[in-house]
Amino acid sequence: MAQQPTVSPRLAPALARDPTAPVWLFVRPGVPLDRITTWVTGAGGTVRRQSRWLHAVSAVLPPAALAAARGSRDLLRLQPVARFRRAPGPDPIPAPAFAAPPAAGPAQDSLYGPSAMPYRRLNLFPLADRGFRAGGITIAILDTGFETGLPPFARATVGAQYDFIFNDSIVRNQAADDPSASNHGTAVWSLLAADTVGTLLGIARDATFLLAKTEDVRSETPVEEDNFVAALEWADSLGADIVTSSLGYLTFDGGAGYTLPDLNGDLAVTTVAADLAAQRGILVLTAVGNGGAAGASTLITPSDGDSVLAVGAEDSTGVRATFSARGPTADGRVKPDFLAPGVAVWLAVPFGGGVTYSRGNGTSFATPLLAGAAALFLQVHGGADPMTVRSALRRWGSNRLAPDNFRGWGRPDVFAAVTFPGGVAFTSPGPTLGSVTPTFTWTAPAVPAFARPVRYRLRLFRNTNPTPFLDTTTTDTTLTLAAPEPAGTRLMWSLTATSADSIVATPPADSARTVPPWIVLATLDDPAGSTIREFRPEFRWTSPGVAIPPGPFVYDVTIIRADDGQIEIAEQDLTTPSFTPPADLERNTPYRWRVTARLDTLSQTVTSRGTFVIVDDTAPPVTTLFQNFPNPFPQPGLGQVATCLWFDLSVDGVVALTILDMRGLVVRRLIPLGGFGPVLPRGRYGRSPAGETGCDPRFAWDGTGEDGAAVPAGIYLARLRTPVGVFFKRIVYLGTP
Repeated sequence: MAQQPTVSPRLAPALARDPTAPVWLFVRPGVPLDRITTWVTGAGGTVRRQSRWLHAVSAVLPPAALAAARGSRDLLRLQPVARFRRAPGPDPIPAPAFAAPPAAGPAQDSLYGPSAMPYRRLNLFPLADRGFRAGGITIAILDTGFETGLPPFARATVGAQYDFIFNDSIVRNQAADDPSASNHGTAVWSLLAADTVGTLLGIARDATFLLAKTEDVRSETPVEEDNFVAALEWADSLGADIVTSSLGYLTFDGGAGYTLPDLNGDLAVTTVAADLAAQRGILVLTAVGNGGAAGASTLITPSDGDSVLAVGAEDSTGVRATFSARGPTADGRVKPDFLAPGVAVWLAVPFGGGVTYSRGNGTSFATPLLAGAAALFLQVHGGADPMTVRSALRRWGSNRLAPDNFRGWGRPDVFAAVTFPGGVAFTSPGPTLGSVTPTFTWTAPAVPAFARPVRYRLRLFRNTNPTPFLDTTTTDTTLTLAAPEPAGTRLMWSLTATSADSIVATPPADSARTVPPWIVLATLDDPAGSTIREFRPEFRWTSPGVAIPPGPFVYDVTIIRADDGQIEIAEQDLTTPSFTPPADLERNTPYRWRVTARLDTLSQTVTSRGTFVIVDDTAPPVTTLFQNFPNPFPQPGLGQVATCLWFDLSVDGVVALTILDMRGLVVRRLIPLGGFGPVLPRGRYGRSPAGETGCDPRFAWDGTGEDGAAVPAGIYLARLRTPVGVFFKRIVYLGTP
């Protein structure tokens, strides 16, 4: 069963101040809005707005109907419609003044007059000079009204206009309006659409405008959220690409208002609707507010939205305006998102039935300037979604390295953002190098035609050497090293991309990469040694990638007797990473093997870390004492602290295995010992059990004497007494590690 709707704690105080205060009725999913609209009307109430995005109805309800709504199973939540007063801050409506001729300056000033400053600060002149004026882009403006008949707007294209206060299609001042009602909206619009050569040229003059009069400035008729929500849905229905709003307030009519915990991006109806607009592909920009002098978290709704571009103000030198509101939001997100010129901005203002020009302050004017810049971005990169635009602007913000709640990502360099919207990024190599001739690839997505060709300068460094060993410039986006790099070399690199218009981009810094070993032995490489039964074992290894040329790798394989260092087999000029001996290897003999990989004049050699022995399970034909291994010993780096003694016994009989010093004195008895020996059957001794590595510990000497104490480093003898004779092998002991 559906629960009763939740009730905002702000509802009762709002109704106490005004029993006719409108209420948002949020409808449960699956319940048609028309059912609630019919119920409101039947209960004697008045429907103000119906929002399909919010699935809610704004209505004025009599007390009995409101009481019934509190228990309705069709409703999800009841919340008062916010009734706003303007937040503290500078008066955003400039005093009338007459335009003075521009002072001597750059050539553009003769054309743009005093309106050149924002173009310069946002780096828009390169786009404007190419004729980009937002043609094909639809911009919706939500504000106080617009004097559409003034000369600066004679060439502006108005696709639609609607007055959400009086519900008609007249957005200029009417008889019932406050005389100054349209001043603010007209000033905002002029930054986008004015076309007065030498005085004021709007940034987006070729755009199609949707003008929504949503704010009632009369003190006796508070502005309400449902106008804003309705205007967003209206703009969406008409195909708006961008919505710019210099509205948004914190304090409700009557003194109450949103508090800091409410500014979490999910509570204020205007914020929720603005985020929904962004989800539908509309880029929404809104003023962050003018209350920044009061400190942190002074932003206003809907600038707390997570998908909304909240815009603050700075002056013509890049200094943040003290009045520009600050974040963070209640949930800790950075706000504002960006700064734009908002101090002494040149505007067109209605005056005396005509128009005049003046300078104004406020985030209200920074917002449309950035909206116009975004429109130029969309004209170049048609179809870019809101988050793509935001990412591109962030990437080129003046404060991008350390975004904060004073400046956000700072003032974007719009021309750079248009030129390199996705920046420049390496796509290879990955986290590790997989080749000794690595390939470097990178991407600079969506660079427009006018910015091509892009020239890339790639520099490569070895280890800590500050001088690059390769410094090349190319228009390709890939480069493979022509010469191999030695294993273990630390490679670092830098890339600089320069567009045809000299915009420079670099990818984020990355860590160094190490060139992999040219050879990694894949068989018979156990440090503790290996025993096998194949007389012709397959030797395998792996190598990293290599370009051709200089590849492929050429390999030399050598198999060495570990007892005397003699080369048993040597094979050269192999081109595959494996080798099988052409003849059987000797049984019961310790071997090592090594591989040399060659490329041009460079090579790398790897030797097996341990020995391997081919075990012969048949009865030995002769009695033999094999050379101990490792020799010399110990070799702690290989994990070998003892030396292994193997012998073959061809007949049954009494056996003694003893370690002697060079004077012939007994140092250690290995056989007989602990019940083992002295009579042994014919066989092979000292090997590890089948399937294991190393040797039988009963036949290993660790360099200690009969008393367990370490003997001095030096030359010792292994003596084996058998029925068929006495055998000796010399042992080199290196002493205790």
